[in-house]
Amino acid sequence: MNKKIIRGIFLISFFTCIFFLGWSSNELYDYYNYHRELNGMYLRNYNQERARNKVYDRDELGDWVCVNVRDMSYEKAYETCRHEVSHEIFAESCEGNLTKCLKAVEE
Repeated sequence: MNKKIIRGIFLISFFTCIFFLGWSSNELYDYYNYHRELNGMYLRNYNQERARNKVYDRDELGDWVCVNVRDMSYEKAYETCRHEVSHEIFAESCEGNLTKCLKAVEE
């Protein structure tokens, strides 16, 4: 084969590999950040970018709990919110010391 053709094939293969490596690294980084930023948030049929935009529209820090209150009484809404917020606060306190939280659950 001609050296120019071999060199061309090598360069195309090299740049394709570099592109794929950069793209896959970016996807892995986004995947990791996505789960950290949307900790506990579930949005059905949202891709990462739309979910991230939705979250940042509400609160840049991500310190929130979503509750569907349609057709709820005040008492039920208060009970549900208190319950869900308790989950989140407990989970945040467990991030640093899982053993302490496991002891609390056993009691």
